[in-house]
Amino acid sequence: MLFCSCTATKIIPSVATWLSSHLGIFQTHTSCDIVAACAGMPYGLSEAVRLLQEVERPILVVCGEKFSDKIGTVRTSRMIFGDAAAAMVIGPAPRDAGPDIEVSQTYASGPLAEVDSIIWPNPDFDNNVTVYGPEVRNLVERYLNQMIGDLRALPHPQGGPGSLLDAVDLIIPHRANKTMVLSLAQAAGISPERLYFNIERVGNTSAASIPIAIYDAVREGVIGRPMRVFTPAFGAGAVGGYVVMLVDPAVVAWKLDYSRDRVHQRVAKGGQAAPLRDSGVVF
Repeated sequence: MLFCSCTATKIIPSVATWLSSHLGIFQTHTSCDIVAACAGMPYGLSEAVRLLQEVERPILVVCGEKFSDKIGTVRTSRMIFGDAAAAMVIGPAPRDAGPDIEVSQTYASGPLAEVDSIIWPNPDFDNNVTVYGPEVRNLVERYLNQMIGDLRALPHPQGGPGSLLDAVDLIIPHRANKTMVLSLAQAAGISPERLYFNIERVGNTSAASIPIAIYDAVREGVIGRPMRVFTPAFGAGAVGGYVVMLVDPAVVAWKLDYSRDRVHQRVAKGGQAAPLRDSGVVF
């Protein structure tokens, strides 16, 4: 069990261990919290894939945030943040299956102004969330250019012309600010039509942003077939990360059905290639 959040107020015990017990999972290989702000999902998936090299057991990755009691009364902050949670199950893949999680990467740190670009609690601001916009833009631009450069340097997965970036069907970025992300993406040569946003409806939900956007993209038919998705994320602490993965809409549980057969049908067929084992992803 991995719990990704930057707004949890429970320290001891960790939220992950608390959730494990409440879900009736009375012993795990690992239960811990990951504080990676808006890059929580790629951090969580990267750690889940690493854990699957040690144990061939499913990893539950939960991304959850509660900002409503931490944003104060400043309108610009209240208009940005939202409360949300999402969960993913990362499981072992059959030996003969291709990977679902193809590439994952995480980054952190930078100039102090970027590291402190989003602060909570801030005693100078009634202990509420404080956002310093220009510094946030700087770190987003730095990481987005680096991530796009990474993908352009990787070969096309089918051996065709172009790079891994050319093979991406859809880009679902963290929703820090739609206008900012679109302008930076265009400056890096990415057309707006390749990006999916739902920020108008749910706002910035930090670690939960990307998994919820994937859910919405499936529900809206934007992901109506297995697609290769690139998920760049960036945020407080000058953290960043991304995953390139194949998302089959069949593994997104947008209708609750707890029967064993339906659960089995939602298990994805593969994950990030690894020296010993592969892994899969279920939303």
